[in-house]
Order: sequence, then C-alpha cells, then structure tokens
Amino acid sequence: MISNRVRGLNLLHWAMQAAMVIGLFWAWVYVFSSTVQGAAAAPANDRYFIYSLVVGCAFLVDLWRSRLAQGNLLHLDVVRSHGIALRQTIVVIGALLVFLVAQKDIAISRMFLFTFAPLLYTTLIVSNKLFPPFLARFVFSYHPATTLLLGSRAHARKLASWLERKASYGFRTVGLITDDPTPRADDPLPVLGRLAEMERILKEQRPTQLIMLDLPMSPEQIVGLGNLCDKLGVRLFIVNDLEDKLHRSVLFLEDDGFHFLAFRQEPLECPIGRIAKRIFDIVIAVPVVLFVLPLASLGVWLCHRAQSPGPLFFTQRRTGKYNREFQILKFRTMHVNHGEEARQATEDDCRVFRTGRWLRKLSVDELPQFVNVLKGEMSVVGPRPHFVDHDELFGEIANFYRVRSFIKPGITGLAQVRGLRGEARRDQDLIDRIHSDLYYLENWSLLLDWVIIVRTAWHVVFPPKTAY
Repeated sequence: MISNRVRGLNLLHWAMQAAMVIGLFWAWVYVFSSTVQGAAAAPANDRYFIYSLVVGCAFLVDLWRSRLAQGNLLHLDVVRSHGIALRQTIVVIGALLVFLVAQKDIAISRMFLFTFAPLLYTTLIVSNKLFPPFLARFVFSYHPATTLLLGSRAHARKLASWLERKASYGFRTVGLITDDPTPRADDPLPVLGRLAEMERILKEQRPTQLIMLDLPMSPEQIVGLGNLCDKLGVRLFIVNDLEDKLHRSVLFLEDDGFHFLAFRQEPLECPIGRIAKRIFDIVIAVPVVLFVLPLASLGVWLCHRAQSPGPLFFTQRRTGKYNREFQILKFRTMHVNHGEEARQATEDDCRVFRTGRWLRKLSVDELPQFVNVLKGEMSVVGPRPHFVDHDELFGEIANFYRVRSFIKPGITGLAQVRGLRGEARRDQDLIDRIHSDLYYLENWSLLLDWVIIVRTAWHVVFPPKTAY
C-alpha cells in the first residue's frame, strides 16, 4: 500500500506533465508565430504535429526510464528539482534535434526551437514544485490511512521522520502500542496501551493499518497478530530490521521459486561483467607486455648490474581468487638473500637498494604483473594480493578480510588510489584498505576501472608519501 501510493502519485504527476508539455509546445507555436514571426508566417500544422509527437514521445520515454530514480516527488530539494527539469529538457530538445537532422528537416524555426527550450525548462521546474502537493491533497484527502505503531519507543523515534514525510500521502499516525516502560521527552507519539491490550486498542481506534516496528521473534507471534488484523480488517506491515540485528546490509533474492537473503552485491558474478573485465584486462596487458615490459626489463637489469647483482625478477606466493595461491611476478627491488621475505617494506628499508626505492615509488616494479594478468591469475584492477603468511594475520585483524578473495587481485586498486598503500602500521590502516576493496567488489563497473587506472597514472607521476 505504501509504495503503491508513492508510485501512483508519481504516475499521475508524469501524466499531467506529459499533457502539459504537449500543450506548452502548441501554445508556444501559436504565440511565437503571431508575435515573433508575424501573422503571415503561420506554422505548417502537419509538420508541427509530427514535431509535437516527437516531443511527447521523448518526454514519456524519459519518464519511463527514470521513474524509479525520482522516488518521492513530494520532498524534492532545489538541486534535485532543477536536475530533473534540466534532464527532461535536454532529452526533449535533443530528441527533436536528432529527428530534424535525421530527416534533413528545415521547416521548423530555429528561433522557435531555442526559445522553447528555456520556456520548457522553467515550466518543468514549476510543475515539479506545484503538481505533486496539489495531487496529493486532491487524491489522498479522500483516502486517509489511520496508522498505529507496535514496538519499542526507540524504533518509533527512528521512524518519526519517515512518518512525517508520509503524512503527505494521507498517513495519519495516532499512537504507539508498546511494552517499553521508559518514556522520553522526544517520544513522537502517545502510548495507547500494552501489547496484551492489542485487540481492545484496535477495536477502539479502528485503524486502517498497523505497523510492527520489529521482526517478531517467533512464527506464532506473527500468525496470531496476522489473524487478529485480518479479523478486524486492519492492514499489517512489519518493518524489516534485519540489517540492525545482523549489523550488515541485506539483499533479498529470488530464483526458481526460492527466496534467499544475501549480504553483498557482486556485479562480477554476472558472466557478461566477467567477460567485459577480461577483455578490458587483455586489451591493456598485451601492449604493456609486448612494448613496455621489454624496455623496462632492460633498464631494471642495468640498475641491478650497477647496484645489486642478482635475478631480474622476484617471485613470491600470493593469495588470489577464492584463496588460491599463485606466484606473483615483480622486478626485484631488494638485495638478494636478506632472509626477511615476509616482512613488509618500510620507509628507508635497508633491504631496498638505492634505485629500487625509485622503482617502488613509481610502481615500475609492478610491471611484470601484467604477465600474471595475461595468465588469468590477476586483473589490472582489483584488491592487492598479499603474502600468504600475512593472510592469517590480517584475517585475525578483520574477520571480513577474506571476502576480498571473491574477485581476482589487481595490479592497482581502489585502496591504492585512495592513498592506502605501503606499510600498514596500524590495524585501522588495514581495515580502511579492506573497506575500499569491498566497496570495489560490490560496486564494480568498467567506468570505475577506468577511473582507478587514470588515478593510478596520476599517482605514478605524483607518488603519495606512502609509496616506498
């Protein structure tokens, strides 16, 4: 019922706006032709009829595409209202221009078109401000929904702002049923009685709906309450507080007739996303391996010969996707046989030879990992893989650490471009990195990968202080 009222008001608003846009177009056609062009320059109605259809269709398509994003139209702020009107104007005028170019149509007056655009923008701003409250008063004043709350005072206080916003949709909240014995001055509602008095209160108040503020602890509770509400003709809603109880976000999924709870969005579980990311990796890695890596290898080899003779490459066991181990490939930046492979590099680390510091600072030592990318062990962008022995330690510091293994590790990542790289001196340093990795896992897109790569290039030119 709640969402239906919001959605229904939005649909009415959009229908009125669509009619208004068509009417505005024709009104401006006749005003423009009679005042600007003169009476002798009457519009060709058959052509302008086609233009008006294009305008109307473009507007309706935009409304259909964005109806979920606009949400509650009764409480738009100024920035949001202007943003919607600007988008609508751009779509309408853009569609009309595309049509004119495609048809090589020169019948429409360009002056008309570019005077209509600001008029449309202004009218849409005004309508976004005035239409929703008018429609809400007109529609919902005849269908009020008297509401009672059931649950703790604390949860009622949390819901107070939501109830205030929904008052515009005809919701009139009259009181709270609770066993909570601790009143506070900021309690938003009067207490009508205790849970044991539920049936009496519902019969006396005769509410339209009852909102239960907490998920019931037993099936018997919800069955009994549901039966009572059905008997008295009261709608029953239950606030989903699983996120509060589980201390994490919750997703509701349905597949093949079964319903599931999940805790994370994972865009890369979609095969199309994985294929797109793999193509993205190959397109970047192949030119680097063919053209950049050979020249870099020669330069690093010369530095080794001068300052720290030994192997060109350094390999180490790292943890990849699904905690599978692989051998990461890097240019060697430390002296050989130092015997402290598992220790994190620190500032002014004596194990790092002089030019090696610059190789690390400029991330040149990471270039061989593009070979790992081509082998499918890594991605260009993803959580940085850690030394195997560190995984146990880091898992103790943050129990959600291994969630990052749901995707391939990367040469660069969101944590790195946020400056969270180098030595983790405090537990919080590690936790901040993991939060960035998990954000990337849950919000991956090719656009985000491009942004991270661009920011990585910036960090190569202007390394952060933590790059050592």
